[in-house]
Order: sequence, then structure tokens, then C-alpha cells
Amino acid sequence: MYGAGFPHNVVDSLNAGLSASIATREEKLHTLVKVSLIQPSSYEESVEQLLTTNVEKAGDELLVIVGPLGNQNVLWVRDKLEEHDLVAFAPLSYSDEVRGWNPHFYYPSVEPKAELLALIRYAVVFLRLRRVGFMYLKGTNFGDSSYTFTEQVMSMMGYKLCGTFAIDGNVNERIGDDVFDKEWEKFVKTRPQAVLLFGSPHDITKKFIHYLLREDHHTADAFVLTTSSSQTFLLNTWKEALEETNTELKPGQLIITGTGPLAGDTRYKIIQRFREEMTKYLNTNENWGGFAKPEHFDTNHNSGELMVLGWLAGEMLMRALVDTISLTNRTLFRLSLYNQRRYLIDDMVIGDFGGECGSAAQLQGAVCRCNQGGSVVYMKEVVGKYHLEAVEEGLLTWGTTRCFSTGIRVYAPLSGLVILISDNHVVQRANSLYFSGAVTLTGNDHIGDNDRLFFHSLNSSYSGAAKDLNDTLDERIVSAVFGVVTNEVLTTPGVIFFDPMVVFPQVSTFKRNVIHFFPTLTQELYVLAQYFSRLTNHIAHTIIRSDEAAEVAEVLSMSLMTFGASLGSRVLLNEHVSDIHMEHLKHGGDVFILGLTTPDVKTISKYLDTHPQARVFITFTDLLLYYEELKLEFSVTANAKAQRLLFATSLPHWADNSSTSETIIAYHEAVPDPSQWSPMSLRGFAIARVMQTLLLPMKKVSSSLLSDEIFWQTSFVIDDMRYGPFSDSDCIANGVQLSGNCVWNYGATDISVWSFGRVLDPTFPVMQEPVTPSIVYKKIRVQLSSSQVAGIIIGLVFALLLFVTLGVALYCTISNKRDNELAPRQSTDPVTLIFTDIESSTAQWATYPDIMTEAVAAHHRMIRQLVLKHDCYEVKTIGDSFMIACQDPFKAVQLAADLQLMFLHNDWGTDALDNFYREFEEANAKEDNEYTSPTACLDSEVYCRLWSGLRVRIGIHTGLCDIRHDEVTKGYDYYGPTTNMAARTESVANGGQVLLTHATYMSLSESQRHQVDVTALGPVQLRGVPQPVQLYQLNAVPGRTFVALRLDHDYYFEDGNETTNSTSENSSSRVELSESAQMIMSSLQMLLATFKGQQREKLLMPYCERWRVPLPRTNTEEWNDEYCREVIHRIAAKVGRVADHYAGTHSNHSISTLSSTSVVIISDNKILLDE
Repeated sequence: MYGAGFPHNVVDSLNAGLSASIATREEKLHTLVKVSLIQPSSYEESVEQLLTTNVEKAGDELLVIVGPLGNQNVLWVRDKLEEHDLVAFAPLSYSDEVRGWNPHFYYPSVEPKAELLALIRYAVVFLRLRRVGFMYLKGTNFGDSSYTFTEQVMSMMGYKLCGTFAIDGNVNERIGDDVFDKEWEKFVKTRPQAVLLFGSPHDITKKFIHYLLREDHHTADAFVLTTSSSQTFLLNTWKEALEETNTELKPGQLIITGTGPLAGDTRYKIIQRFREEMTKYLNTNENWGGFAKPEHFDTNHNSGELMVLGWLAGEMLMRALVDTISLTNRTLFRLSLYNQRRYLIDDMVIGDFGGECGSAAQLQGAVCRCNQGGSVVYMKEVVGKYHLEAVEEGLLTWGTTRCFSTGIRVYAPLSGLVILISDNHVVQRANSLYFSGAVTLTGNDHIGDNDRLFFHSLNSSYSGAAKDLNDTLDERIVSAVFGVVTNEVLTTPGVIFFDPMVVFPQVSTFKRNVIHFFPTLTQELYVLAQYFSRLTNHIAHTIIRSDEAAEVAEVLSMSLMTFGASLGSRVLLNEHVSDIHMEHLKHGGDVFILGLTTPDVKTISKYLDTHPQARVFITFTDLLLYYEELKLEFSVTANAKAQRLLFATSLPHWADNSSTSETIIAYHEAVPDPSQWSPMSLRGFAIARVMQTLLLPMKKVSSSLLSDEIFWQTSFVIDDMRYGPFSDSDCIANGVQLSGNCVWNYGATDISVWSFGRVLDPTFPVMQEPVTPSIVYKKIRVQLSSSQVAGIIIGLVFALLLFVTLGVALYCTISNKRDNELAPRQSTDPVTLIFTDIESSTAQWATYPDIMTEAVAAHHRMIRQLVLKHDCYEVKTIGDSFMIACQDPFKAVQLAADLQLMFLHNDWGTDALDNFYREFEEANAKEDNEYTSPTACLDSEVYCRLWSGLRVRIGIHTGLCDIRHDEVTKGYDYYGPTTNMAARTESVANGGQVLLTHATYMSLSESQRHQVDVTALGPVQLRGVPQPVQLYQLNAVPGRTFVALRLDHDYYFEDGNETTNSTSENSSSRVELSESAQMIMSSLQMLLATFKGQQREKLLMPYCERWRVPLPRTNTEEWNDEYCREVIHRIAAKVGRVADHYAGTHSNHSISTLSSTSVVIISDNKILLDE
């Protein structure tokens, strides 16, 4: 392992390690193998000369090359290896120009791009630097390819380089100072916080390093990151530059990757053995006297790392030789190296190596065309005395299944921040526990979906937290802030707060950048008031410590009054009052104590001792903050007292070993030590699970994009916990306020009331079963005057008479009342909407009116039967289409799947429908050479297993709706974006296909997702939707195939808040009518001219429904002449297109349009039109 021109200490270190390994192995295996190590006469001897001489001498002996060292040497030897059928073990080159599949190069390490990827990941994810620059030499393979790869990876992660320093590296003459300075000035203006240094060893690179360390250039503190191949050059040049500027080395400023562990990192068994064998070899071999003492690798870390590299090459070589002892033929030896070979060296794995093989073998797990076996990128930083220390966060596992970087996919990371308040023990402890739970789900060092979530801590003080956060945001990447924060921190702009908690209670207001996944104070008080109202005593007292105590007391009072209770005495304290005295509790009875401090725990305990019938209600945040104190205080007392300390929570029990909760099972797997289980740790873990799900569809991550994604996805079902809905849309339609409040930045559901006794013993039942509060307060009634009372009495008498009068009418109509029991009616709960439609129904009605009458009747019966079976609600039918609402998304998905199966197995009594669809596909195939018929070419037996009768497309979407009760139909209807999205989803589906949106799919629990067979179709751009929607195909009938989604088809439901028929900017009134359509319009106008508006409406509506013609928007209830003309225009446009389509696709036209008459003749031939 050498190359002319390289420093002798580098070559010596590599070869000392190689020799130590070979000597040790040969000593143990001398009876099996004899290895001779051929050294150059001097390090100045050319690689060419050494190779040529020894190839001639080798004769029939097996000759193996170790090295060579240096980019040019490796490039030169490439052709010679192939010529003589030799293999080079562990060649060392800084460029990836010689990487890629070549069976004559045998690399134990990862490729350089893997090291570059690790550096980019470390700079963005762990250093979290906002401004990263790149330095390289243009015209060199090492520089150009590295720069291109960096731009690609940064783009995938959602970032860009702040600046680039690039000068031509192929110019032989010296680059002028003016060229260098101009490029430098441009680069330094970008204020890089770190530089990825990828200039090959060159005078330009050396000059760049010297410029970096000049104080006047403001880059002296910038991090410098580079790969292992540039390590020696960087260290030597850096030392020179520091001596030139008379400055000291800054520990941690230089970050360098490595292909193996450091020589002093004894955590690894392989390093323990290396040190033992290396020490023994240096002690007993005089050839390496240049090393002052055997512990040389402990004092010169750079040299020690090179020794490890050489030693590993020897370990791999000796194993290869021993495993192929009978092979003396070079070709057979080379082939044996790629026989799915893997090397296990103590606790290090090198390989798999694989040669030429086919795709079938690859599908079964074979590794093909892979000549590099490294699977881990190590990282270290340079500290005092130029020692090297491992950087554990920088470790990147490339994986044995990945050989090259081709096709690598990196995802945008989320960098979460938890603030550790050093001068507040309670907050510090709480956030430390929160952090410990969250980090169990952080990136796992494996490139992929699971390497996206990262949590970091910020050390600060209580008063300085807001300033420190602002300073951090200026310099570091922060995607979101989590955990306990101060009120001042919550006002920080430009960052999103997930699950924020404050030390003292306050009433939350809607902020788009503040998202609550667990109960807010308002929700907790509402649920506790509901529980309290069931008790015998309906008067509660309160003590509130908060600077917003009055507002909190008002919310508590409204909550109690809503459930028929009332608030008695109020003690309102500011946040600076040290503790609560027994004097504050003089009224006795049940009391809400909100906003605790440490001394209050004992006060509560004493109060419950002295008042055996009293109850104390606290917030869950107070329990989280003072969990240890409460547990210590109440665990030594009788359980009866703990049963009277109450709070509300949506979490399952963190310490329940027998829990069947998916959340708890996953939590216990992530935190196996029971002593570490706590509610705050579980809360951090649960939030990390939410973040993992939230990140799945996101290509870029920022605070604003995270906020957008929350309100776009609306609700989440993770394991067995549901969050949402979240909404940032006001309840306003056409300028009218539909509801008091439709914006929610909180999403806790299933909130139950616990006693502290259940905290101590998970077998204790909850005090109140889980509820999702509506937060609708009962209006406070004002006492009435005598005259008002008298008026009410008189009114009641008249009302009684009216009631008797209407009794008969009510009796006659009650039998017609619609059953709305299964209708989703809570506007705060997500609704899953299903839209169905029969493919090509219009054309089939025109072709087979008798058959379609029976088929559609059967279609309706089957749908209504399954709607009832799955507890869903039929909203309406529009023509042949159904709109269905379900409270449970899983039942909606099951309903859609059962519909397709029922249609498949139904006896339609005719094959006309199937023949229709086949002929339709065949006609399309004739018109479009690229069209592939999915069913027409199927064998009849296969067809019968997959298709039968009507083909119905189905679209499903989940979200919040504006829910209204229709006084005419006596049923519920659903309006808004959710309805429109469900209709759009159905409209792009093919007949027999079921499409789910991402919102519906993620509304299913993890176990439910395992029960449904779906195919991800990727993001689909639907008309009127600002960003692509992730769609999934439900494989209701396995084996069915479909053509591409119908993205070019019109939507029946247009943009707007109404789900009734509406028009768009592309309505038919803006389209010039064909000749056929003009005649249809003239005919309709003449026929209807003698009818009044209301009569015309009754006559035209069946045509609109049958031909699926959307109605124009109108502000009036009556159809005037202008409105009727527009409706007729639209009908004529739609019917005219059918007529023209048929005329254009059939030679023997059976549709004739004669300009002299207003007649359209349609024969019995099929009209083949896909609608």
C-alpha cells in the first residue's frame, strides 16, 4: 500500500497495520497458507515498475495487489489489472472515478459519496446550520461529481447551498490572485457557517484553507467538513495556516468522515483486538522502528487510523486466501471473491460482494455486481493536540443491501427543539422526561423514511428562553418547538409549537402556529365539569394561580353552568405567590386548584385528610410537572385519599403492563426499563409518533409547511389514538356565518377522568369513560320580570292550542319522517364521504333502457342494503350516483369493498352490460394506439372471476364538513371542501375502482391499515386543489387492472361550499354549440315555451339528473327565463357531444342531424361514450 510522492509516515502507518495483520494470521495459519509480502525497494519506486517486475516473477503463483495509494496510481493500474486478471484489495483513492462495478477492484469501504452524504446529513440534521457552502475544483471528477451529488441531496432534504467556491483545477499554471480573490469575495458574502471541502490536494485548496482562517474574512469560526481521503492533507494544511495566523486550534471545528473506527475507540471488539496485535507486532518487529513506541496510535491519532485501515485490509485478504486455499488460478480466485461473500471480523461486517447475476436471483436476495463491502460511515472531530474523537451522531449506516449511491433517496428532516430550563428544576425535569420519550423514535442512522425525525435540546434560563430561542432561529434550523415553554416563548414568530405546555394555566386561543394534540385547559375543565355535575354537590370552589386567573375562572364557571353546576368562591392568585395556604381553602367542599407549585402538593394532601368527603381537581399539566412529588406524597397514604384527587387526560396508562393499547405496547418496546416510564415520557413518545406520520407525505419541512400539513390532513389516527380534526377555515359561506367557531388548533379526543389512585394502580377504573367534548356552552339565563312571566304563560296557552291543532297533521306525516339516527351530526368530528357512479350509464340508458331500469334498481337495492349493514347514512342520490356519509372511516372502506364484491357476484340476468363495456374498450383501442384494454382481451373464465354487470366507480375522502339539516327532505346534508374532494376523487376513478384519499387512509388505525389491501398511486393533481393529493387504490377485487386515472374528465361537483349542482368558469354557456347541440336547444326551447318557470323546472330536472348536467349558480329560488335558457343550453351541449361522438365513431351513422329540421334520430345501436 504505497504511492510515490505520498508522505512516508502515511505509507508507513498503512503498511505497518497491513503487516501486523498478515504476520498474526500467518503465524496461526502457517500450515495452510504461505503469504509473501512484496515491498517496493523504496517509496519512490513507481507503481508501474513494481507491478511489471513482479507480474513477470510470479509465474503460476497467485498474485494479489494490496493498494495502490493515490488517485493517479489507481487509475493507471485499472487497465493492467484486467490485462493480467489481477485483483487489487483496498485501493485508496479520493475520487469516485474508479468506483462502480469493476471485479478487479475490491473495496472494503463505502464509496466516497456515502461519506459525502454523511457530512451533508450531519451539517443539516445535527449542526442544523442554515448556511452551508461548498468548495471544489471544477474540471476534476472528484469535484464536479461531488458538487452535483451535494446539490441533489440538499434539494431532496429541502435546502440549498448558500454559496459555492469553484475554480478550474485543470489549469497547469498558477491561478492569479485576482481570479481567486474575485471568487472568494463572492463566496464569503454568503456568510457560510460551514464549508464542505472537496478540493483535491492542490495549491488552490491549500490557499482556500489559509483564507478561511483569516479573522478579517469572518469565516475563521466556520466548520470545515471533508472525507477520510482528504484527512492528512487537511490536517497538515490547517496546522500550517494556524501557525501563519498565530491562532489556536478550535476543538470540533474540523469534521472528517472515516471508513472504520478510530484506533482508540475500544467500544468495538475489533479495535480491542487490533490494539493487542498491533502492540505485539511493533514490540517484536524492528522494521517499524520509526514509530517511537507501541502506543504510537494513542498519541498520533491520524497515524493510528491509517494503521487500522491497513490492518483491516490484511484481515480481509487473509480470510479470502484461507477460504480459497485450493485456488491458485487467478481467474478462479477472482470469481470466488464474488460468490456472495461476506466477511465477519469480530463485530464488523464487510460485504456482501456479488458478481454477475440475473434479475431473478436478485429478487431472491442475491447481491449482484457489487465490489465494495463497507456498510458504515464513521465520523470524528479534531480536538486538542490534533487528536481525533468519534462523533456518534455522525454515524451513518449505509447497509449491506446497498452497494452504490445510484438511486439513493434522502428525505427532508424535522428538527425539533425542547428547551431545558436550567434555573427551574420542575420545568427542567419535565422537559428532560419529554425529551427522553421523544428521542426513542428519532432517526436510526439508516437512510430512508425512518431517518427524518430528530430532537435537540436548548439549554436556557426561564427569563432568557425567548431570547435564546430567537438567537437560535437566526443561526440554526428549527422546524418546531415541543414541550413546556414560557408565555413569552409562545409569542416567538416564525416557528411552530407542537404540544406546548405552560407552567401556569391559561386559556388557549387559535393560533395557526400553536398545535395542541392533548387536552387544552378548556377541554379539561369542560370534561371535569361534566363529571362534577353527576356528583351530589353541585357547587365547586376554585383557587387559580395564573396571571390570567380571571379568564380561567370564567371558563371554569361557564363549563360548570353548562352542566347544571355552579362556581362558588374564587381565589385568584398571580404567578408570583409562593404557595397556597389553608386559609384559601376555608370553604371546604370540592375545589379546583389550578396552577400548582411544589409546596401545594402537601397542602392538597392535608386538605383531603381534613375533609374526607372533599375532592380536589387539578390540571393534567400540573400532574405532569409535579408527578414525582404527587406520587411520593400519595403513595404512602390510603388509596381512598388518592381516589379524591382528580384530573382529565387522553393518554393511556404509561405503566400498565397488561395494557392492550397499541400506543403503550410500542412505548414499552421503545422504553423497556419500567423505572423510566412516566406520563411525560409517554407524552413525548406519543408526539414523536404523530410527527412520524405527519412527515410521511412531506417533501420539504418548515414551520409553515408543517402547519399547512396539519390543517390539510385534518385528523390523524396513530396506533389507537385519534387526534383532530384541525381546521383553519372560518364557518362562512357566501358571506353568511354558519357557526360560531370552525377553527380548531386542538385535537385531543377520548378524554377521560382519572383519580390519582389509578395513577398509582393501573387496575383502578377511570372515574368517567372517555368523551370528546363539544365545547358548546349553555347560555346563562337572566331572571325574568313579572310581566315577562305573564307573557310567557299566555304564549304557552296559545302554544298548547296550536299543538293540539297540529297533532293530526303530525300524526299523518310522522310515518314519512326520515331515519337520521346514523347520520354524522357533530361538526367537530371528521366525516367520511363516499361518492359512487355507474360508468357510462348515460350511454347504457340510451342503448338498453329496459335492461338499465332493472339493473339500476338492483344497484340501488344493493347499495342501500350495505349502507345499513355498515351503519352509514345515505345522504342523497343524484341520477345513478349515491352520496353516503359514515362516522367511522374503516366502515366506509369496508362498505366500498363489499359493494364491489356484491356487484361482482350479483346475477344481472344478462351479459349485455359486460358486452357493452368490452365493445367500448375495443372502440377506444382502435382510436388510440397507446390505449390498452384492461378487460376486453381477458379469457372468459378470467373475466367472470373479475367482472360482472355494472361497473361502479367509488371515491372516499375524510374531513370536516358544514353539516346542515334540510327542512324539506328532513335529512342531513354535507357541504364544503370535504364534499368537493370526495366527489373529485370519485370522478377520476374508473369503473370498478375504489380510490381513497390520504386523509381517509391515515384516519384508519395502524391495525386497520394492515387489514385493507391498498396500492399507493402517488400524488395526483386534482382540479381545484392547490397541491397534489396522495391517492390509494383499494384492491377490493384482487386481480383487477385499470387504465390511467380519468384526470381529464369533468367534475360534477364544482368548487364552492354547496354540494348542489353548480357551474364553473368552464360551463357550457361559454362553449360554442355544435350543430347537433343547436338543434337540440332549439327543439327544447320550442317545446317548453308554453310552460311557466316552475313547470319548466319540473320538466328539465330529470334530464339534468339523467345526463349529469350541473346547474348554474343562482341567488333566486325561482327559475326565470334567463336561468331556463342557461339550463337548456347546458343540456343541449351535453347531449350534443354524445350525438357527435357517436356520429364520429360509426361509419353507418344512425344519428342524423338535418339543418332543415329540428330532428335527432337515435337508432338501437349502442352509443359508446365514457362519461
